[in-house]
Amino acid sequence: MGAPLLPPYPRSERRNGPLVVLLVLAVVCFAWPLRVSPLGTPFLTSFEDNGVKWKPCWQDPEFLCGSIEVPLDYDDPSAGKTPIYLTNLPATAERQGIIITHYGGPGGSGVDASFPTARGIRNVTGGHHDIISFDQRGQGRAEFQANTVFEATFSVPMDPFSEAGRAVLVEQQKQALVLEETQGAVCARTVGAKALGYMSTTSTIYDMQEISRVLDGEDALINFWGGSYGSLVGQYLASMLPHKAGRIYITGNVPADMWANTHYETQETLRLLLDDSEYAVAFRIFYESFPDRHNRKTYAFFLNECFEAGPTHCPLAHSSDTSAESIQDRVDAFLDRLQAQPLMVANATRPGPGYLTSGMVRSMIFLGIQYPALLPQILGYVAHAMDGDGFEVFAGATRGRRAADNAEPDEDGRVYIGQEALCRLAISCGDALPRAEGERVPTAGEIVDEMLVTLRDVSPRFGATMEGAIIGPGRVLGRNGIEDLGMQKTLATPTLVVSNIYDPITPLAAGTIVQTTMGDANAHHLIQDTAGHAYLAPDTACGAEVIRKYFVEGVLPQGRETRCVRDHGNYFVEAAAQNEQEMAMAKGMLGAALVF
Repeated sequence: MGAPLLPPYPRSERRNGPLVVLLVLAVVCFAWPLRVSPLGTPFLTSFEDNGVKWKPCWQDPEFLCGSIEVPLDYDDPSAGKTPIYLTNLPATAERQGIIITHYGGPGGSGVDASFPTARGIRNVTGGHHDIISFDQRGQGRAEFQANTVFEATFSVPMDPFSEAGRAVLVEQQKQALVLEETQGAVCARTVGAKALGYMSTTSTIYDMQEISRVLDGEDALINFWGGSYGSLVGQYLASMLPHKAGRIYITGNVPADMWANTHYETQETLRLLLDDSEYAVAFRIFYESFPDRHNRKTYAFFLNECFEAGPTHCPLAHSSDTSAESIQDRVDAFLDRLQAQPLMVANATRPGPGYLTSGMVRSMIFLGIQYPALLPQILGYVAHAMDGDGFEVFAGATRGRRAADNAEPDEDGRVYIGQEALCRLAISCGDALPRAEGERVPTAGEIVDEMLVTLRDVSPRFGATMEGAIIGPGRVLGRNGIEDLGMQKTLATPTLVVSNIYDPITPLAAGTIVQTTMGDANAHHLIQDTAGHAYLAPDTACGAEVIRKYFVEGVLPQGRETRCVRDHGNYFVEAAAQNEQEMAMAKGMLGAALVF
């Protein structure tokens, strides 16, 4: 439901390469976190004796690392316990409790994602809460160690609707179905089908309830901050534990009822999520017909930003361009050439084969329009590929989801194996709608026919970014309690639902569905005129103030929605002005997020 997850926080050079980020840790002059009192004097953070053995994290000593044990099966104490690994970024102002986070995915480590991201959450929420991040069951430090192949974006023929073009897609879909079956078999063999049944979003909610009980007390409401797949976690929390709902912030929204109760291969959910990805029409004509920028789509918006920034700031722009359509035409022509003849990448050594496909380029562009702070860098890679050097795009599209051959244990003794896609499958299977007795998995041809509808009606460039069905071996133990996800509940605290006008994978319409489903008494919709996926887009000043008041004062604006106007300059120009620390933060966020 977002961008492919990248490897964990770096320890050595095992992650060098394009888009594989090495964050430089700031030197911290103390070994234990200090907090600033209301008078401005620092004092040592104190924690109640809650059984958690906190210690400074080796990745960043301002954070505390620890773990708790939770029941494997909350309905069966005899099933044993499982560890949940945590980070704690202490509050900097008078403490009001904790905020539990989920950065998206599923498939990545919340612990690793916290180091580049949690400070931003602490800042925007006012600094009064400890920011608690965790590794969901089956993810990160709790992941099962099972190697298998990883998924790739489809290569789309120039005419996918022709008989020959459809045949190309069907062949790729057949391979994808075999891959899904192989992944499921590996999961079952390595972990066991029964154990996989405990890895689901519903299990995560009960784990969060236990985290809150241990760290904040039995009677505390559960505060939550989540983006992308994390928006689903927030909706499950509100639905399953309405009486425990604290201040819940969700952005990059996916309607939970659709996630849980529709088969993925119908593409119904994907079509909604891609609704704001692009328009396949001439840019300038469209803009003149609809001058309100709210009616543009994200890919068109960023290409227009590129055109206006010019070649000084946007690598894809040429001085001879007459409109954003000039840039679009060059990119489309390049994709067509790659579809006819992939580009050899001579200096690529792994993972093979060493050639760049149109699917890889489309995948990288789609990634870029989700992360505006990194978009100039990503489009620079695409520009180099258009000039004949495809190494950077190839490396970014392949290395980011694999471990290095010489990967070594980190300071915790963990060896990163690069299997976020496989870990994501564990949660997706646990949440998936069971098939009725006798119901078969659709054929590759039937799945492709649905994909063609998405390509034709929604997104011709990005509609084939994901393949097929979800086929897993786990027992569906994780669906208890979600039968009424689409029903309104009376929440202890209203939820703040946040949408960006230009989000290519979780559109404004999805946020509207979530707010409407929850009801005006239980949810307020903050709509920001900003671009990017979920929390990876910059907040407006207006939006930041709404968020701060919500978490610090418990106050939401009146009515069902608040609209905040754009106060951000040209994205390419402002990206060039970012300082080194801001770029490190942006790059670190790349490992935190998420897409189907």
